[in-house]
Formats: sequence, structure tokens, C-alpha cells
Amino acid sequence: MSATIYWYGWLIVISPLVGFLASYIAGRKYRITAGIIASTAIGLSLVFSILTLLKINSSGQPIYNHFKWFFNIDAGIYIDHLAIIMALMVSFVSLMIHLFAIYYMKDDPNKHTYFAETSLFTAGMLGLIVASNLVLFFLFWELVGLCSYLLIGFWFFKPNATAAAKKAFIVTRVGDLLFLVGMAILYASLSAHISVLGANSPLSIPYLITNAKAIATAIGPTTLGIVSVLFLAGAAGKSAQFPLHVWIPDAMEGPTTVSALIHAATMVTAGVYLVARVFPIFYASSSFALYSVAILGSFTAIYAGILGLVMNDIKRVLAYSTISQIGYMMAAIGLAGIIGYSGVAYGIFQLVTHAFFKALLFVSTGAILIALLELRDIKKMGGLWKRMPMTVTLLLIGAAALIAFPGTSGYFSKDTIISASYVYYLHGGNIASMLPWLFLLLGSLLTTLYTFRMFFLVAMGKPRSDLAEHAKDPKLLPLIPLFFLAAGALFLGIVQPQFYGFLYPSYIMPSLPYYIQYLPEVLMVIGLVVTYFLYGTDRWKKLHFDNSPWYKVVRNKFYLDTLFTNIIAERVIAPVSAGFGAFESAYNKAIDSIGTGTIGLGSRMRKLQNGIVENYFVIILIGMSIILLIMILEGVL
Repeated sequence: MSATIYWYGWLIVISPLVGFLASYIAGRKYRITAGIIASTAIGLSLVFSILTLLKINSSGQPIYNHFKWFFNIDAGIYIDHLAIIMALMVSFVSLMIHLFAIYYMKDDPNKHTYFAETSLFTAGMLGLIVASNLVLFFLFWELVGLCSYLLIGFWFFKPNATAAAKKAFIVTRVGDLLFLVGMAILYASLSAHISVLGANSPLSIPYLITNAKAIATAIGPTTLGIVSVLFLAGAAGKSAQFPLHVWIPDAMEGPTTVSALIHAATMVTAGVYLVARVFPIFYASSSFALYSVAILGSFTAIYAGILGLVMNDIKRVLAYSTISQIGYMMAAIGLAGIIGYSGVAYGIFQLVTHAFFKALLFVSTGAILIALLELRDIKKMGGLWKRMPMTVTLLLIGAAALIAFPGTSGYFSKDTIISASYVYYLHGGNIASMLPWLFLLLGSLLTTLYTFRMFFLVAMGKPRSDLAEHAKDPKLLPLIPLFFLAAGALFLGIVQPQFYGFLYPSYIMPSLPYYIQYLPEVLMVIGLVVTYFLYGTDRWKKLHFDNSPWYKVVRNKFYLDTLFTNIIAERVIAPVSAGFGAFESAYNKAIDSIGTGTIGLGSRMRKLQNGIVENYFVIILIGMSIILLIMILEGVL
């Protein structure tokens, strides 16, 4: 393979890294250049991704270029079919969001910092995608976490923004720690069997995914299953899956274009990619590993859908939607434990289509929020379809794809997963294997309910605030990136067979009786009728749930935040930390006291060294007397 193609692979990551430095340095003097430089750098990543795709297509071989790093760890790039799909998606969607952000952030005095950070954010995501080793993967994984912290708290003068940034950083660290423990167990286990397995670099991704069965035989499928579950915990933190999802709704305090980046192209997709990246490890380990993925994803899909129903903040509705839709991706990969590798293809296709329509939803919401001066309460909007026809039509396209309306890309990706979950149940043949199908099916109804509750409250009826009354579409130029995202949200489904075939040529499409296959569409129609009846008119104003105990439970997010913050953090971690702090302080004081005493004793002893022979004689005499007294008392003399 020629060296040129290796450079293309490296430049996918290097371009936005250069963009990070250049946009910050040049942007400090000429603010207007920051967004242009960052967008150009990410555009180059897209070009290099396309060139790499062409090479992989022509050779049929992955690109693997690495060098020795330290100990027996190597570092480099590994770009196979999975990685190049992710690189194309991330670079394209990130480019569209950056282009819109030039308009969205035009009046911000720190936009050079913003574009430098978003460029670094994209570089971190692309870096973990093409990393050839789990250690390198983890470093980029942490870079993504750091950038999300910086960007969520970008408007640091808002207390909610800084609190949300800290929350995101701390919660995702829990998952990261478990991921790190999993890597440590895997490394130690493989190092103990290195003579059998012949691994030159135990954490090399190509080594792991091509030798997964041999690894399971050597270290045991249960050990490998524990490693897989620890990896899943890391993925749950990054991809906001239950119970580590609590950071993402608060993360809405950052700029809306940051939300689009996090939800569509970077942060939350990283966890799904991790599970897909090392999927052969999951597949070769004990069955509980992939079942954990399936049940976690499907449960999160329905759980987040319930929470989305009671949110009035438009960005938080979309945030819970992301948590739920990521659940579908996770569930699809977990289903592969029974239905085979096709599940990975289903999950990644959902990831790609979701990136388009979720970016579209967030960016069009950003355009609405600019017009409404950041008014986010959907109950104070209304009538925006007449005042912002172009923007709200784009929002409608995103919403239609999100609920899997027939013909949109979401229909092709999500309904396939629901059908596959029924096949999973048929092969599993028990209640446990039925749960993913039930959760995902009901999740599709909830998706329609919360999505079109939001849409009808935003778009229909009369304006319910002065800001909504005077809202206007932005000019055409800033909306051009949204047209590309809308085209993907509408038409990406037509490449579904080619997409599956590219990732896994032996894929199988689920085949079901009609009355099972079309259940999601029936539920979607029911959801549309119900939401139109309630929220397409003014009937929702007569709904009062405040006194319902069920509503209170859901409104308080099942008290999970209370559990984490008021009980675990304040009543467990804080007292334990305070106890450790007090012990450390006492220990340090004791050490300091010993040191001070020793110095004092030394000072006093030094005074005895005064050169007067008589004093030395007296000291010797006293010492000998003490020794003789001790010997007499002990009966030695």
C-alpha cells in the first residue's frame, strides 16, 4: 500500500488539529477568520476521508499504519469499513454545524476560542475513530470529554453553564474509570497468556478484533465478559445511557451548535462506536455481555422517552430524544448476540441517520432560539410556522425522520432495529429475550408523542409571547447547511442495503409477519393523532397533571438526580471525602510535628557540642549511670 494513503489517514485527524491552533491564533486578531479556518480544516478532513474511502474500496483492505510507542504498546491508525463510515459522518455533519455556527456565533466576542475548541473537539472524535490501539483510543476519548467540558461551560458567566460542565465532566469520569479498569484487566490477562497468543501489542485493536475467539479461549469467556461489561459502562457514560445519562439534559446550557455537535457527531456517538469497534470481544465473551448491551439500550430508549414527554424546554426535549435514540443503537448491537453481526450494521446505520436528523433538529432549533432571544419554553412559543416557514419546515423534516415516518431515513434505520428485536425474541424464546422488543416498540410510540408535542406547541396555534409574535426566518445563506442535513434526513434511507453490505456483506434483513412488522407505524399514527388532538389545538391548556403522583415522579426524573446529588454525592461521597481529608490533615500535622520535634531536639543537642570537656564528662557519667540503673532493675547485675 502506498505511503500516500497512510498520509490521507493521518491527515483526517491532523487537519482539525491544525485548525484548532490556526483558528485560535488568527482569530485573536481577526475574529471573523476563526470560523472560516475551523470549517476549512474540517472540510479537509472530509476530503481526506473520501480519498481514504476510495482506497479502501479499491483495495478491499483496511489501512493499518503504526509504530512502537512504549513497552509493548504500539500507536497508529487503523481504518476499516466501520472507521471510515464514522469518519465520513463526523467530518460531514461537523462541517455543516460549523458553517451554521459562523452565523450563530457571529456576535460572540470569544468566537475564536469557540471555533478553536470545536475544531479540537472534532479532532478528538476523529482521533478515537482511527486509533489503532485502545490506549490511544482512550487518550482521544479523554480529549473529547475535556472539550465537551469546555464547550458546555463556554458561557461560563452563566452559573448553570459552569455547573452543567462540571456535572458532565464528573459523571462521564465514572464511566471512563470503569473503561480504564476494563482495559487494565484485559491487558493483565493477555500479558499472562502472551506466549500462547503471541500478541506483540495486547491492546492493539486489529489484534483484538481478529483474535477475539482465541482470546476468549485463553483467558476465559467470563473474564472477557467482565471486561466487556466494563467497556459498556464506559460507553454508557459517554453515550448518556441509563443511569449515567444525567449529565446530558443539563448540558443544554451551552451554545445550541455545541449541543448539535455533542448529540449528532461527537460525544454521544463515541460510546456506541466503542462497543461496535470491539464488538468481536463482546461476541466471543459470555452471553451476558451482549445481553447487557441489548437490555441497557432498549430500557434507556423507553426510559428517556417517558422523560421527554414532560419537558417544556425545547432543547431538553431533544436531549432526552438523543438518549432514547442512542438506546436503539446500543440495543441493535446487543441483539447481535443472537441475530449475528447484522445487528452491528443496523446500529451503525441508525447512528448515521440519527446524526443527520438530530443535527438538523438542533441547528434549526438554534435558528429559532436566535429569533426568540433564547426563549426555550415551548409553551411560550406557538404560531412559528407562519412566521418562520423555512426554519420550521426544516424542523418538521427532522421531526418526521426522528419518529421514523415512512420514507424518511429514520424509518429505514429504526424500524429495522425494532423488527430485528422481534427476531431476537423468536430465537431467544423467553421473556428476557422479549423485553428488548417491548421496550423498543413502546419507545417508538413515545418518540412520536414527545416529538410532535414539541412540534405542535412550537409551530401551531397563535403566538403565545411577544417574541414569538415577531419572530422571523434568518436569511437564506445560514440555512444552506441545513438543506444538506435535511436531504440526508429524508433520502439517506435509499442506501440502506448498500450500507449494510459495505459493513457486513453477509447481512440478513429481518422478515416478519405484516401484523408485527407494521406495529411501529400503527403506533406512530396513534401518536400523531393524539398529539394533534391535544397540542395541535388549545386543548392542552385544559390538561392539569400537577397533582398526579405519577407526573411528579416523571417530572422529577424518577428522582435519579436527587439520588446522585442529594444522597450519594452529599451524604456518602462528601462525608467520606471529608473523613479522608481530616485523616490526611491529621496525618500531615503528625508528620510535621515529628519533624519539628526532631529539629528542636537536634538544636538542643547541638548546644551540647560546645567544646567544654567537663560537660562531655558529665554527660558520659549520666549516661553510664542510667545504663547501670536499668541493668540493676532488670536483674542483670
